[in-house]
Amino acid sequence: MKKLTTSVLVVVLAASFNMMSAQQDSLKTQQIEGVVVTALGVKRQAKSSTYGKTIVDGDQLREVTSSNPFENLSGKVAGVDISAPAQPGATPKIITRGFKSLGNNQPLYVIDGTPMLNVSSSKTGFDSTFDTGSSINDLDPNIIESMNFLKGAAATALYGKDGANGVILITTKRGKKRLNIDYISSIDFSEVARVPHIQTRFGQGWNGLSYSTVVGEGGTAASNENGSWGPMFNGSIRPWGRIVNNSQMIKPYVGLEDAVREFFDIGTTFSNTATISGGGDNADAALTISDISSDGVFPTDNDKFMRRAFGFNGGLSFDKLKVRVSANYSHRKTNAVPTGQGDDASFGKSVFQEILQMPNDVSLIDLQDMGNIYNTPSYFFTPYASNPYSVLNNNIVRAKSDRFFGNTNFNYDFTDNFSATLQLGADVQNEDIKRWGAIVDYVPGSPQDLATANRVVGAVRESKRTDKLYDAYLTLNHKAEFGKNWGLMTALGTGYTQKSGNILAAQVTDLDLPNFYELSNSASTPILAQDNYLNRFFYVFGSAELGFLDRYFLVMTAREEWTSTLPVKSNSYFYPSVGVSAIVLNDSNFLKLRAGWAQAGKDTTPYQVYAIAEQTTNDGYFGSLLYPFGGVNSFEIGTRVSNEDLKNELTTEVEVGAEGRFLRNRVGFDVSLYNRGTEDILLTKILPRSTGYREILGNFASVRNKGVELLLNLKPLKSKDFEWDLTYTFTKNRSKVIDIKGDDTEIVLVNNYGITYKFVEGETIGTFYGFVPKTNAAGQYIVNAATGYYEKTEEEQKIGASERDFVMGLRNSFTYKNVSLSFGIDWKQGGEMYSYTKRLSHFDGNGIETIYNDRNPFIIPNSVIDNGDGTYSENTTPISYENVANFYNTSNNPAIEKTHIIDKTFIRLRDVSLAFKFPKEWLGGMGIKGATFSLYGKNLFLWTPADNPYVDPESTTYGNDLNSEMGEFSSNPTQRTYGAMFKFNF
Repeated sequence: MKKLTTSVLVVVLAASFNMMSAQQDSLKTQQIEGVVVTALGVKRQAKSSTYGKTIVDGDQLREVTSSNPFENLSGKVAGVDISAPAQPGATPKIITRGFKSLGNNQPLYVIDGTPMLNVSSSKTGFDSTFDTGSSINDLDPNIIESMNFLKGAAATALYGKDGANGVILITTKRGKKRLNIDYISSIDFSEVARVPHIQTRFGQGWNGLSYSTVVGEGGTAASNENGSWGPMFNGSIRPWGRIVNNSQMIKPYVGLEDAVREFFDIGTTFSNTATISGGGDNADAALTISDISSDGVFPTDNDKFMRRAFGFNGGLSFDKLKVRVSANYSHRKTNAVPTGQGDDASFGKSVFQEILQMPNDVSLIDLQDMGNIYNTPSYFFTPYASNPYSVLNNNIVRAKSDRFFGNTNFNYDFTDNFSATLQLGADVQNEDIKRWGAIVDYVPGSPQDLATANRVVGAVRESKRTDKLYDAYLTLNHKAEFGKNWGLMTALGTGYTQKSGNILAAQVTDLDLPNFYELSNSASTPILAQDNYLNRFFYVFGSAELGFLDRYFLVMTAREEWTSTLPVKSNSYFYPSVGVSAIVLNDSNFLKLRAGWAQAGKDTTPYQVYAIAEQTTNDGYFGSLLYPFGGVNSFEIGTRVSNEDLKNELTTEVEVGAEGRFLRNRVGFDVSLYNRGTEDILLTKILPRSTGYREILGNFASVRNKGVELLLNLKPLKSKDFEWDLTYTFTKNRSKVIDIKGDDTEIVLVNNYGITYKFVEGETIGTFYGFVPKTNAAGQYIVNAATGYYEKTEEEQKIGASERDFVMGLRNSFTYKNVSLSFGIDWKQGGEMYSYTKRLSHFDGNGIETIYNDRNPFIIPNSVIDNGDGTYSENTTPISYENVANFYNTSNNPAIEKTHIIDKTFIRLRDVSLAFKFPKEWLGGMGIKGATFSLYGKNLFLWTPADNPYVDPESTTYGNDLNSEMGEFSSNPTQRTYGAMFKFNF
């Protein structure tokens, strides 16, 4: 607790900003004094809450255009770590109060009271990956009225297992008492942001040997190398590339400052939204139609995103009955540029992987003319890499989805104090993905054929998935008063949720005909994958709020849940919560203290309890034997042993906090401290081969998270014409793996080359291990006497951890008459990540760090030779000129892999907006009630520590959950955006 207290003191000394305009101040005052509907239709006084929460107004989501509603919220919500995706339509990462499970750590999204599916068909990892977004990308920011972030177990206990990772309550727009038409139109332009900082002193070649155009002369032919390990640039004109028809290209031997950046284009985004709303005493409605189309920074339209959305929210009020309908439809298309290492045995290489392997004296723009024979696969200048333009045009991912989600809510008031709420909701999504990779073969006798360059066999994959969610609940609410000082609000209810899905995919490789991408274009047996799931759970719940003097509150909730995914003997579990709050001040100033205790948990995915049948695969000498074979099919018991002792994970959390507003809402704060433990974590353990099985899923671990969340609000200046608002957020979370049951003390999460990302007992969640340079007791490096390279440790050592030290956000807003300026800054401190981009930049000599000592022979500083008798002597073995390249190659110097774990600290100027509101007198006679023009920018500045001139620290190719903390494997670069927006109100 000492560290947490210190953090709070540090943060209090920092500047802060207030997200509330004068209109929002009035709104929040009404919410404090009124009755709100919380989880599952439970009614409660707003001021009685015993947990921390953050409400974000929908207008804040629309200050700048974005493809998903969370892209603009990074650093604005204390306790929630939000990472924006690199490409249009890709998946955002949202983690509440740290990681607490090896499974799903994503929050539950609830739209107008109905839970929302959040599934993804993206492929993650290191080989051949892509990101086509998740279900949350179907949510149009323009339909949102507000978001309420519930972070702690006390806030989410009534949501049961689905709310274990936090809940985001989303309310869509409703009609007001007059006819209103809003129209928003924007256009923006994007450029590539962070790309690796490339050295510009040495060019094409390998091992530093002098230039040669003929293989065999001087040991290395620099003209066909994919690395920048050649001689120092001298500006001479020299031939390069292949000799074709007795001709060869020539170019100056000089470094290119923007060798990587010049590959990318200017991206564009067009967005148009219209909302018609209105209402009266007994009815209201709002209808929103929107269209967004974004083409990213890669040439062609292979990173394009499009969404057309329709949103409706309408209500009718009768004498005692109120009916409300929320209905939303989204049609989404996403073209994704694959990432990772690529796979020549199927879809081929990835674009950025090939860009990183171009020598920095080779102009990428000169490679785009595919009519130039030197740029074609057979005559490309190097057999060790591919033309990135060719890869971009021939490794394609296309996804499209159609989705409907909504609900109907009935509320009946039997008396002034007794009411019933029935809500029926649904979420249905259909998604199709087609991916193909072209055949890459070479003309017989061509340079690439003679060099036996890797061929790509070509592949086609098609997948279809349908996901459905049906949800219903019934809640009874009662309110009673006892005398003048006591009040009691109670609720009882029951509900049912069903989730189901079907996924069917087929893939063929070894295509027969070029440029024909259908499953029939292969003689090989299609690889089929089919997955069906069904998850049902039923629950009952209750809530009671006891108030005294309208200032002191005791709130209790309970939920009993039965799930279909666990064994019958343990398929029900109980989630209680209790909290207290006291309003200490409630006049011109406001101060509330609160404390809560709660339990929340979750189950596993379907079909994990019992052994299942799998189609048989037999390993053969030259491949695998796939069934059906010869008209005979075969199935076998799966490799996972059944476990009828599975039970739910359980999180127990204690939270204390305070919130206050002073000086007529010009100073405010909200602070929460929490301590949460999660036990019986579900994870998979590898079994000995002697068992006949490969793995078992069980409740094998427990973790603890402790943290502090702080929101500070300040309005330093406010006059008739000028207003300055600030908001400051601070989040600090500390995790620890308390226990792993059995003989194991660690679980491997991700393993890439020489780096392992692990879940280790006694460590923070997510630590990096690998072989590192061996040192003696004095801390001196022990090196190989013959080569001068590091000697590596006999066992893996801890290198670092992915958990951040803290996350801070600072937002300023200045308004002078009709002009407003706002900007937001993110600071995410500490934590490490793996960067394959850095690894590859070191391997091929493009990395800025590879020019150490001008690539002259050097002796590793502070290094010694092991004499073998317990003594050490000074190292006098230099790394030779020819071996400098191998020093950065982990195949020759494996201990250097440690340097590819980098600090992921960054400070980012997340967004800037400059808006002008047209005076009403300018609009007279035009039928326009209001108009605003704004200029905005996103991701305008990024600072990172010296050891990371390579990637955006939020880049990842490992999804959006715990494994994403591993880092990136040739991830696509992020984008910087400049745009303009018009808003009209009629």
